[in-house]
Amino acid sequence: MKCRALVLTLILAPACPANPTTWTPCRNTPDPPERGSTSTEVPDEAKKLNHRGLERLTKREYDASVELFRQALKIKPDYADALNNLGKALDALGKDDEAIGEFDQALKLAPENAVIHSNKGLALSHEGKFEEAVASYRKAVEIHDQFTEAHNGLGANLLHLGKTDEAVGEFRKAIQINPKNVDALNNLGTTLLEENKPEEALVHLKRAHKLKPDATDVMENYAAALGANGHTGEAISAYQKVVAKQPDHAAAWAHLGYLLSSEQRYAEAAESYQKSLALKHDQAEVLRALGFAEINQGKWKEANGPLEQSLALKPNDFHTLVYLGSVYSQEKNHVKAVANYEKALALKPDDVDALTGLAGSQLALNRNAEATANYQKAMSVRPNDPNIRFNLGTALFNKGNYQEAVASYREAVRLKPDLANAHYNLGMSLLRLNDTKTAQAEFAEAQRIDPSLNSPIDKD
Repeated sequence: MKCRALVLTLILAPACPANPTTWTPCRNTPDPPERGSTSTEVPDEAKKLNHRGLERLTKREYDASVELFRQALKIKPDYADALNNLGKALDALGKDDEAIGEFDQALKLAPENAVIHSNKGLALSHEGKFEEAVASYRKAVEIHDQFTEAHNGLGANLLHLGKTDEAVGEFRKAIQINPKNVDALNNLGTTLLEENKPEEALVHLKRAHKLKPDATDVMENYAAALGANGHTGEAISAYQKVVAKQPDHAAAWAHLGYLLSSEQRYAEAAESYQKSLALKHDQAEVLRALGFAEINQGKWKEANGPLEQSLALKPNDFHTLVYLGSVYSQEKNHVKAVANYEKALALKPDDVDALTGLAGSQLALNRNAEATANYQKAMSVRPNDPNIRFNLGTALFNKGNYQEAVASYREAVRLKPDLANAHYNLGMSLLRLNDTKTAQAEFAEAQRIDPSLNSPIDKD
């Protein structure tokens, strides 16, 4: 099973403020110029309350910080920095509407403050108001074109609007301004990965990972890029580090399973899938992948459960239907096998695996005419497959069409001369046509290849 592409999450980093009233430090980012800040002097008590609020904010004590900022604003209602910081604290609490209101009040006092526009953009983005967020971020970079975090935030919101080329341009600007902007590197890399540009994506994600090796989101996206570039072993190691740090990450366990499965490490893959499903039960693709891993270990009964669960979640999934068909066929429940294969073929009528699976179960049910028709259809798609020719011969033999069976078996041994059973069955077909001499030669060849196949002709 091929590794599936990750669902990649963009990181909207907090904007870096223009003055010491920041709630998180920027990484080597030029500060936006202080334009449009508070117009009147701030009383010392208000400054102290604002500073204490920032200390609580950096410690993620959001409720306490909100109270301190509000106290500062009681002393000085037109304190733009405190309004901005209150907006950040409310945003961190998920109170985005209130946060936006505070940013709007701050912008009335400081309309040319790039940081406040950027922070408002972040809050709007959290609300899913991407067009308005784009407008706020555009204003921020218009005021200060070297504001790396605003370019990154603008790019992320443009991406939400489907404007991928513009988004990539903004991420590149953010990186040009600050080559160590991990969030922009991460966002650019994941976007390029989604755009099927894995080599370039890996370059940026490798840089992001080198700068911030312990960041789980960066490591996860780096792992995805490694996998997409065929560096499967490194990708597996990277995902193992992700789940070691974040054992409740269902998606990471699933992607680790996909990679292990692609390396035919099916027992380990199954364990990863099970850990993913223990965290999140209703994952149709992971359930299907678990069933596939069990099949490849010969655990047919164990495969049945997850495949049926997957089908219940996604009733028209072609691959699940085919896998279930093979499981029921192996368990000799050919009626159920036929039902699943027929549903699969309703979705993909010319799929050879589904056609041959269906024909095999029909053959087991002595529905030889239907089996013959399906083998012939499969043969028309894959004419040089000796196994299809062999099975078609068997269906024809069961129907009593011995001449046609001979032709099909002859073609099978032409395509694969060491197919012992084809030689043997060719001999049996020739016997039915009373060509004993030629039949004996085929039995002898079959026994030469596989000594356990004894000739049914009495040598005496």
